[in-house]
Amino acid sequence: MTTIRFIREGVDIQCKPGENLRELIIKEKLQLYGLKGLLGNCGGVGQCSTCFVSIEGGTVNSLSPITAVEEEKLKTRPDNWRLACQTLIKLSVIILTKPQSPPPNLKDLKKLAENKKLPR
Repeated sequence: MTTIRFIREGVDIQCKPGENLRELIIKEKLQLYGLKGLLGNCGGVGQCSTCFVSIEGGTVNSLSPITAVEEEKLKTRPDNWRLACQTLIKLSVIILTKPQSPPPNLKDLKKLAENKKLPR
């Protein structure tokens, strides 16, 4: 099993390698979307660019490689952002949902997440 640590929510979720990140977030009833995404998302096909997540910890190999869809949709976004619908989980990783509206205490949350050892 692999562990995904969600910074904003303060939870660790266990999953199998190969699971889709968007599907995992929805299954666990975590909030993935901001207002725009709540009003109209594409259902996970990479066309609406509303399922942003920020990768805050893990290794380069923790997730599937960036897809061509992501290359196009994330051109103007930070390098550590991904589209959850296009991302498969391989190894344990630390995620920030809705990075476009970070919580005011993000630095503290990141420090807490990084200090707690991630299971492999």
